[in-house]
Parts: sequence; C-alpha cells; structure tokens
Amino acid sequence: MLSINQCYLDFVNKILKQGKETYKDSNHHLVESLGNYYLIDDPLDLKFEAKYQHMTSAMMLEEIKSGRFDIDECPIKSDALYEYVKSFDGPDVISLKRDFVYSYPNRILEYFGINQFEAMKKRILNATGSNRAVAITIDPVKDNNEEDIPCLQFLQCIVRNNVLTIHCLFRSNDIFGAFYSNMFFIAYIGIKMTEELNQELLGEKLNFGGIHYHSTSGHIYNNDLKAARKLIANNK
Repeated sequence: MLSINQCYLDFVNKILKQGKETYKDSNHHLVESLGNYYLIDDPLDLKFEAKYQHMTSAMMLEEIKSGRFDIDECPIKSDALYEYVKSFDGPDVISLKRDFVYSYPNRILEYFGINQFEAMKKRILNATGSNRAVAITIDPVKDNNEEDIPCLQFLQCIVRNNVLTIHCLFRSNDIFGAFYSNMFFIAYIGIKMTEELNQELLGEKLNFGGIHYHSTSGHIYNNDLKAARKLIANNK
C-alpha cells in the first residue's frame, strides 16, 4: 500500500534521477517527467484498508493539524497544510484576498454556478456505479486568455464493490512544492464524499479506497532542486 508521504518522496526522487530539463511557457527552468501515474491506496498511512471505514473528514483534519504527516524539509507542514485542506469546507478567503485567478474550492464548489461536489454525490446516490460523478476546474471561456489556469483539471469519484476511489488529472504539477498538499486536499474530498454518501445510502456502507493520480507534466523548478535533494537526503 502507498501513502501520500511515501508517494511524495518517491515522486520527488524519480524526477531528480530521471527528469529532463526543459522550459515551461512562462520561461521557468524546470526538471520534468511526463505521463505519470500513481495509485495512492493508503493516503493517510493507516496500514489497513478497513481502517478507512472509520476515518472521517474531521478526524483527518485533526491528524493533519497534529503534525502526524509532517516530513522534514517539506515546504508545507501541519498548520499550513491544515488551512489548505480545510479551505474546501468554507469560503476560500485566502485566495480571494490575494486576487488569485482561480482556487480549487471556488472552481469545484461554486464557480460555474453549481456545487460540483454535491452534483457528484447526487450522481452516485442515483446510481452507485455511475461513471458520471465528475468535476472540472477549467473554464474555456475565462481561462482562454489567462496566464494562470488550473493545474488540477479533472476529478471523478467511482464506486466499485462498495469502495470509493477518487481520480484526478493534473495538466501540470509542481511536485516538490505542491504535490504533497494537493494529495491531502484530494484525499480529503474523497473521504468527505464517502462520509456524506454513507449518511444517505442504504445497505452496506462504502469504504474509501484512495487516489488514482495522473499528471501529464510532473516537475521540480530549478530553484527548488537543492531543497528537493535535501528532502530526499533527510528522509532515506
């Protein structure tokens, strides 16, 4: 089984060893790996699948805030990670105050005039095996002329054999600086979805089965390479 922490260290190390130097659109120099996939089937490092039946979104937030998932030399830890993940539960005031072009809570929960989390939940409640429980973040009209467009493009919740997995696609992912917090954010959405479905579904309860992660470009920026090497050296 693979946890977020294990996947983070593995992914950073993979890019350091196998990544190719390139430039992105805005002329940032980076080291990149194309076409990446990971199954993070034990995101919170609980060791046993059955333990996710008792994991709630509130418990996950408490564990994040406690520092249980902190990694030496990782650029985001406990309180900062907690605030990032918890932003999915309420007004995304941090991003709004900074005048960001987009934020994931905003795009998923209200941007298109629809709460896509609730829409995904409704699809599954109507047909547990549905392949239509999807959410997108890209807005072809607004984002067409923007420099900064969402890195996370697509989410899908799928239930099979009473296990819910969440699938994500990143068009671009900063693996050293953002992947770690991105995965806790997405795991939180999956656990919250499982929890809320179990409050309404009759019969056998669902379990959370983790994250299927896809990225077309996983990369580390050149100015983060030294810190990334230190991360790996300190966590062997």
